[in-house]
Amino acid sequence: MKKKSVFMMTVLFALFTILPTLAPDKAAAASKYADGEYTVPFTVLKDTGNEQSTTADYMVSPAKVIVQNGKTYAVVTLKNSSWWQYFKVQAGGGFADVQVVSNDTANDKRVVKFEVTDIEQLVNAKIHVIVTGIPGFTYDNKYDIRFKFNSSNIPLAPVAGQPATPPASKPTPKPVQPTPKPTPKPSVTEKATATPKPVENKQAVTKIETKTEEKNEAKPVESKEVASVKSATTAEEKATVETEQSKEEAESVASEEEIVAEDQAAAEKEEESSEVTNEANEAEVEADSISESNSKSIWYIVIFSILILGGVIVFAMRQRTRTEK
Repeated sequence: MKKKSVFMMTVLFALFTILPTLAPDKAAAASKYADGEYTVPFTVLKDTGNEQSTTADYMVSPAKVIVQNGKTYAVVTLKNSSWWQYFKVQAGGGFADVQVVSNDTANDKRVVKFEVTDIEQLVNAKIHVIVTGIPGFTYDNKYDIRFKFNSSNIPLAPVAGQPATPPASKPTPKPVQPTPKPTPKPSVTEKATATPKPVENKQAVTKIETKTEEKNEAKPVESKEVASVKSATTAEEKATVETEQSKEEAESVASEEEIVAEDQAAAEKEEESSEVTNEANEAEVEADSISESNSKSIWYIVIFSILILGGVIVFAMRQRTRTEK
């Protein structure tokens, strides 16, 4: 009995320790991205390095990426589908043909679909392209390429037990504060604002009038001589002012005449310089025409001399043939 109990204990221990390691890890199999269809741009690289492959010119970017039940699929449109002999993507330890979704023979396009295990990593692929339909051009090559997807716009999956987006908290209403009523200001009566007018005293008025009359009487009357002197001084001042004004006018006129003379001199200089430049241009044109005519005459002489030499040579050859006969 003891041996049986020990054996059963060992079997149970093995089951509890080994079976969890053999069971598939559901958390690892699940995708970290939320289910849905997304537009994802991509680039096509060569088999080594970061240099872009010309295969990208025959694919439509961005692609459509589908995340469903923990798996990720890429849907890509191919241009010139008649040139594509095969298109294989890495799957597990080998390469598998992509799935053809649709084929547009009129526009020579094809839509394919393939699974991507990790969209954040480079996806290896193999293609075979044969270019047809171009007279005098043959192209038959096989390439190893790599896809690089930009998954920055794919949302992450929600954490287990938590919603994808937390519910929006309702704003707590603020207590309504009563608006204070304005306190009425006391009305100001006209009697309170009006300043009382002082009552005039007849005696004070009579005193002021008598003082003004005394002041007027106290002013001395100017004599005729003083008036004549003042008029003479004013006449002299007017004459000096007039002479100063005439001097300023004469100076302004002289300055204007100087400016006009300078402008005329500058215009004459410009005309002279323009005439000189025109003469120089005319001289250059004449020299160019003379050189062209000289070159033409030289060419004529050369051609004429060549013709004469050719005629002499022909004549000499004929004479030689006659003498030989």
